[in-house]
Amino acid sequence: MPADALAAARRLHPAIRARAAAIDAAAAYPDADIADLAAAGLLGACLPADFGGIALGHGGPASAVLCEILTMIGAASLTVGRLYEGHVNAVRLVATYAPDALPLLAAEIAAGRPSGVWNAERANGLSAVRIDGGWQLSGSKIHCSGSGAIRRPLVTARIGDDGPLMMLPEVAAERADLSVWRAAGMRGTATGTVDFTGLVVPDAAVIGVPGDYYRSPFFSGGAWRVLAVQLGGLDAVMALHAEKLNLRGGTDAVPRARLARAGAAHEAARLIVREAAARAERDGNPAAIDAYVDLARGGFEELALTCIEATRRNIGLGSFIAPDPLDRVLRDLETYLRQPFLDASRDNAAAWLLDHEGRFQ
Repeated sequence: MPADALAAARRLHPAIRARAAAIDAAAAYPDADIADLAAAGLLGACLPADFGGIALGHGGPASAVLCEILTMIGAASLTVGRLYEGHVNAVRLVATYAPDALPLLAAEIAAGRPSGVWNAERANGLSAVRIDGGWQLSGSKIHCSGSGAIRRPLVTARIGDDGPLMMLPEVAAERADLSVWRAAGMRGTATGTVDFTGLVVPDAAVIGVPGDYYRSPFFSGGAWRVLAVQLGGLDAVMALHAEKLNLRGGTDAVPRARLARAGAAHEAARLIVREAAARAERDGNPAAIDAYVDLARGGFEELALTCIEATRRNIGLGSFIAPDPLDRVLRDLETYLRQPFLDASRDNAAAWLLDHEGRFQ
């Protein structure tokens, strides 16, 4: 049941949080955390009931629970939250567009491995040409979180002018180059560049038809899940901010005013994420869903940056020095906030507002 999944996430939270510092220091993939998610059934919970799951992440009443789970995991570790959200996204896309391919992901989950969605690319990126019984790949993807650990990612490949085609290739760890990931935060996500040249994907591992990946509302509307994970990071920032001010034995009006400003931004962020999740996962106008989630994306970034600035100013140099957990959480959140197409998202939300008397119903 969804409540069992939430209880499992709650049980795992302390251990994931306790390991986060070591994962960051070593820039190591969180094997133990992923193993715990698998053992607790949280990887499998994303599968439909026919495969032993509860369709967590597939819409409906369980969406509010998924939002809480993503936020809880993100509060413990944004690195683990990022990886889990990618897994949820991959399973949902396969279940939506090619349920016959779900056994491929079910096998990975049974082996304790998550999936993920790898779409980012440079220049010509990843392309595919038709061969007998499948497709042959050429090119690479960048910013692939979980590279070297994920064996069945969902990737998009260019096949012509009809939009990208989703596939589930089987990828060996040796194809991943992790040396390119030198980000200040999210160091344990095993984010790298993966070369797919020469891989053959059988027709049974093709997901949907060209262009499905970008269809509304699952592409733009589904971004609420990233916000839910980021909200967990913001929860952790606020908790550490307040803890440090309390340890000083009292503060004057200026730090308290900054904390209040951060608290108001945090509460606004919480509310807009919850509303975005609710709107995205109920039946409705796909354009309206996309526009609201786009509004939430742009709004959340501004609210989160307000919290971050207030925290940095109040705590000062200590917020930049490892191994203080506040340094790690802030670095992770600042890195994770750098999401693609935020300006385009804001523009889409503005266009909707212009056509609907400046507000959402």
